Amino acid sequence: MLSFIIGRMNSSISIQLLICLLIFLPSYCRGYDDPCKSKDPRVFSKLCGKVSAPNYEDWYKNLTIGVIEEEIRKNIDRIQYNRFTEDYIVSQISDHLQIGSSPFRGQLIDSTLSKEANLEYRNAELLVSISRSIMSSYCPTYQYTGAIPVQQCAEDLSKVEVSKTSLRDMCSEYFKERQCIERDLKYRSLDGSCNNFMYTYLGKATTAYKRLLFPDYVDGIQEVSERLPNARKVSVGLVCDEESFDNKKTMAMAIWGIFIGHDLSRTAVSTMGNNNTFVRCCGDNGLIHYTMNKYVKSCNPIIIPNDDAFYEPKLQSCMDYVRSVPAMRSDCTFGHIDQMNLATHYLDGSMIYGTTEEQTLSLRTMKGGQLKVVDVVVNLYVSPEDLYTKYPVPKTEKHLHYMEPESVACQHGNGTCFKAGDVRANAHPQLAALYTLWIRQHNRIAEELKSHYELLTDEELFQEARKIVVAYIQHITYSEWLPALLGVDYTTNTELDMMHRMHSSYIKEADPRVSNSFATAILPFAYSMLSDNIILYTENRRVNGSFSLKEHYNSPLYSVMNYTDQLIRGLTTQNAQNVDMLFTETLTNYLYNTHPANLFGMDFISLAIQQGRDHGIPSYTEFRKYCELKDIKSINDLSKIMIEGSVDKLMKQYKTWDDIDLLVGALLEKHAEGAMVGPTMRCIIGEQFVRTRVADRYFYDIDEFSQTQLASIKSLTFAKFFCDNSNNVTIMQQQAFLTLSKSNQMKNCSSFPEFSLQNWMELI
Repeated sequence: MLSFIIGRMNSSISIQLLICLLIFLPSYCRGYDDPCKSKDPRVFSKLCGKVSAPNYEDWYKNLTIGVIEEEIRKNIDRIQYNRFTEDYIVSQISDHLQIGSSPFRGQLIDSTLSKEANLEYRNAELLVSISRSIMSSYCPTYQYTGAIPVQQCAEDLSKVEVSKTSLRDMCSEYFKERQCIERDLKYRSLDGSCNNFMYTYLGKATTAYKRLLFPDYVDGIQEVSERLPNARKVSVGLVCDEESFDNKKTMAMAIWGIFIGHDLSRTAVSTMGNNNTFVRCCGDNGLIHYTMNKYVKSCNPIIIPNDDAFYEPKLQSCMDYVRSVPAMRSDCTFGHIDQMNLATHYLDGSMIYGTTEEQTLSLRTMKGGQLKVVDVVVNLYVSPEDLYTKYPVPKTEKHLHYMEPESVACQHGNGTCFKAGDVRANAHPQLAALYTLWIRQHNRIAEELKSHYELLTDEELFQEARKIVVAYIQHITYSEWLPALLGVDYTTNTELDMMHRMHSSYIKEADPRVSNSFATAILPFAYSMLSDNIILYTENRRVNGSFSLKEHYNSPLYSVMNYTDQLIRGLTTQNAQNVDMLFTETLTNYLYNTHPANLFGMDFISLAIQQGRDHGIPSYTEFRKYCELKDIKSINDLSKIMIEGSVDKLMKQYKTWDDIDLLVGALLEKHAEGAMVGPTMRCIIGEQFVRTRVADRYFYDIDEFSQTQLASIKSLTFAKFFCDNSNNVTIMQQQAFLTLSKSNQMKNCSSFPEFSLQNWMELI
């Protein structure tokens, strides 16, 4: 009868009726006790009188297995009830959940949850729910006399082990501890597992980001603070669309930063219901979707202010943001939420090769160790403006394989994007070109190895080529990119130095995981170096046209197919923008814009700020303390470390400097001497890449290669990479991340040291 009544009502009313009926049923029908007998002191205090509790700090030690098991049972029921509600919502608002070709589609492509991650997501979701329930019921926080801080309660709860409960099988170490025994460990795994023999799961894809500092949540577990200023308002108040060029660095700095960022991190958004339906918090009409936001807890959209000069005329008041997928805590304890990294935590080329066997097999030909490419006839030496008026010079080039026709991964429709180990390869034309060149590099190595060692199998050729490619990527990152970014003096005097030691030391106790602060609040810095104008260059480095990033974001197929070499020359010739709060409007107003169908997109900075808060990233001032930098105690202190003119703008947005979001503060900080970034950002980046190096058993200069092989790899440069894998680039400056100068002049590609694989296997 209930279903008949609901079926005849409109969706909004029927959903509310259903929820109300369930909520107001007698509590014993829903598995809960009478409120005045509740173990939740907040409920008791509110409905039945005040509670006075003893002032003790070891409350968590008094949690019996019976108490925890009861909380487990209650929360399993609660989550099942929530999923039932969400499934019903999905059935009623299916029209709202059409992907279409809106900016939301691009956002969804970037952050879709992989099927491999679903089990750990659901397990983590349950543990977070249980943790919140235990905290509210048993920790003597603010509702008591003699309370202890919420954060202390959360820290205490993290000492309670899941492995001692009926949920013990969730613990990754419990059921994965023997997974490496029968595996061939000559080559690194695809998913990052079995790198560390002590903790085989450490660094694996679909595991949690590392915390450098305890997260900042209102309830200590997952509740996001509402006291901070609106993310879009902060973006509008602080970001300008102005050009500020770095005269010494090329656009390659930005694209390489994005490229290795794809290797190290990928964050997915939560889904809803038993079928993992995607969540959409805003409607097509630009308004917040009432039903979704009321009943789907992962909805956390950015409300666009009424006076927003860009969005208000377009009748947009809501920007989609869905909370990130939680992950099992690495030590398998209860406690605060951690977010999941879909990428491996190692610098291992996972953005090229993928992180699962199924994904990697779809990228391979299974012959000769090769990766799939497509042969394309293109027109050379013609500018975009003259493509249809001048006589073309045809040539066949090898490019990334196309995405399958049935895939929804192409923002602009089927057959309009490339396929790689990471779907984000399509974000920027020069980024897609870089991915293309690495596929060519892999295939060149596999082909040459086969010519010297005919008895090697397809698998051996693939793995050896992959091993060399990963070493090449690591070498470019540590010997060229990091010194240019952080300063040569800084990298030379830290564990980041590559040029003054022959081998690194592997530290098995080191944690390889990517830090949440690095992935969420620091990696976005690379996008500040982008320009909307993507300049194309001829071989003599004369301008030969340009592309607009607005028209080619997430749509690189045409530009890469026809202008690979010109994009490469632009990558190593065009100046990068300074790292600061100046971002192209393509990113702040037109992100994921489906030109020409829509007149607007999303805001990269607003989304990045919102994600930082979602992840509980502590404030900028807290990270200055972590980095042992001078504490900020006054406006004068702030003025000394921030770029000129930024402090007044900051204080108009934030009530106090202690509220400043890490991303915002780090981008506005004056650059450290010799660096492209400020001291706080340099600290977090440096900390990450030291661990990425010493915690990787397969890192290229630890024990992967013989001294002769290693010397050959260390002779390679980014410039040599472009020479070897382009179509017709014959000259390149010695240091591709740096602009042309007297000390960095053009050289013929033939003058760079050759990398030969003859006798390679005998050198092991």
